Amino acid sequence: MPEALTQPATLLVKLHGKGSQQIELTHETVTIGRKADNTLAIDDPAVSGHHARIVKIQAVFFLEDLQSTNGTTINGQSITRHQLHDADVITIGQHRLVFQEQATADTTTPAPSVDLDRTIALTGPNRTAEEPALSAKVLVVAGKTDRLEYPLGKQVTLIGSQAGAAIRLTGWFAPKSAARIAQRGQSYAISPSQGTKSLLVNGIHVVGQQVLKNGDQIEVAGVQLTFYLLSGS
Repeated sequence: MPEALTQPATLLVKLHGKGSQQIELTHETVTIGRKADNTLAIDDPAVSGHHARIVKIQAVFFLEDLQSTNGTTINGQSITRHQLHDADVITIGQHRLVFQEQATADTTTPAPSVDLDRTIALTGPNRTAEEPALSAKVLVVAGKTDRLEYPLGKQVTLIGSQAGAAIRLTGWFAPKSAARIAQRGQSYAISPSQGTKSLLVNGIHVVGQQVLKNGDQIEVAGVQLTFYLLSGS
């Protein structure tokens, strides 16, 4: 059973006129481009020297376009940064790359899926099940921010464009204060700032406060975030 959890995600590479190959995404960063120093080098003038990269943050993969000349698309949509999901089709020039996330083997009890979530969340410094400290982070799925990942280390974390915001929005029309995430005992809750028109959690509008659960999808001011609970009871 532990072996099933370590199967790497793969990229099915379909180069135009050159057949296909499959590569395992075992590194934290996989670069794609025309130059030979890339992890995946594509000899095509339509491909920029350093065109795009796939970044793994814990168990989540992101594709980033590196300001390429001709752009990068996922499932036909142009992107600058996008969280990858199983069967996503990446197009660079005339070449297609299919992201394949290995599913774990079926089991007779649901417990392993809970263990998998906990294993993903605790990657990094060793923690014990008895450790009472609560911590969390958010990862940026889409939208303009100054970073990809934000630890929620304060009692209150502000999301906005103002200088004091911990989660800094960098879009042209981003509000100075869009929302705030507050740690309350053994949980985190998000609430919209005054004047915020739309705060969504898992596609549902939030009015007042919403307690966050591991894996919740947050959308505010044109930015999409995923909430991860790292420890605590």
